[in-house]
Amino acid sequence: MFESMQESLKKWNTKYSDRAKLQHAYIAVSVGLLLVAGVIGLVDRGVGQNILMVAIISAGAFVTNAVVWALLQSAVLSRLSLRKSSARKK
Repeated sequence: MFESMQESLKKWNTKYSDRAKLQHAYIAVSVGLLLVAGVIGLVDRGVGQNILMVAIISAGAFVTNAVVWALLQSAVLSRLSLRKSSARKK
């Protein structure tokens, strides 16, 4: 089991970019904290709500990161690649 998990992580590491890995980490932390908050909330409501708040903040970081990268990709990076290709044609 450990070897198959290690093999899966190696495939994941080679398949995705650093930005995608960061996005996966944000969403994994959010879902994990959501589950932990649900279980702990059954025992202690206040602590469960605090953990839930951290999960919401992590989900907000996920959304914010996605929007910023999309804007950066469309506004800056795509124009840089267009300028490089047009400069090479001349």
